[in-house]
Amino acid sequence: MAFTHIWHKLNLHRQKITLFGLLLLLLLAGVSAQAQQKVKSLNKPGYDEKPVHYGFYLAVPLTKYNVTHSQEYADRIRSGSNEAINAKTDIGFYTGLVLNVRLAEYLDARFVPGVGFYGRTIEFKNVVLPTVETEEVMLETVPNVMIELPVLLKYKSKRRSNYRPYIVAGVKPGIDLGKGNSGAKDENMLEVEKFDLALEYGIGIDIFYPYFKFAPELRFSHGLLNQHKLLENSTYSRSIDKLTHHNVSLILFFE
Repeated sequence: MAFTHIWHKLNLHRQKITLFGLLLLLLLAGVSAQAQQKVKSLNKPGYDEKPVHYGFYLAVPLTKYNVTHSQEYADRIRSGSNEAINAKTDIGFYTGLVLNVRLAEYLDARFVPGVGFYGRTIEFKNVVLPTVETEEVMLETVPNVMIELPVLLKYKSKRRSNYRPYIVAGVKPGIDLGKGNSGAKDENMLEVEKFDLALEYGIGIDIFYPYFKFAPELRFSHGLLNQHKLLENSTYSRSIDKLTHHNVSLILFFE
């Protein structure tokens, strides 16, 4: 009698038990599918084992000169002159190619040659010129078309899924292919040297997609060499002792 009663109870709840079992199987199947999908969604899994990678980049820098005033300028200020000479911030553009060489598990060497287009401006206020009527504000822009040859070390963290942050540092030699002067009259002409060298460092993040790697990077560049070329006939030039460039760039890498 007891056995008949138990069987009757099981028979009444058989549909519920079957439904519960089907739901459990579906849940387990869903979890398994998600796990497999996670494995499949790891983009370019063997990327880091390759010894060499290639690519290209586009960059937009905020650029300016760091100005060191001359003793002549300081003497005029002490004598009561109200003139002022300051650098302005401009926007440039540069682009180039990437050669990335794997040195160790988390360390790469990068050669990223490119061409840059810059126009750095210096503002002159109330500067008295011997043969020219004094203007309240004059802007002198020195355009540069630079062949740049950065050599960098890239230290990267362990990859997490399809993301990996990194830091870079190195040096950037550059050669100016342009005329290297402001093109103004002799009294306010500015001219810069053809060769430059900069210290560079920055941070970025590698983002892996199915067919390529994208990396936005923020990089800082500090010129190490004095770019100013003294022109004795130019009051503007004699007012400056030293010019070094400073860039803050957003760079987009495609590799």
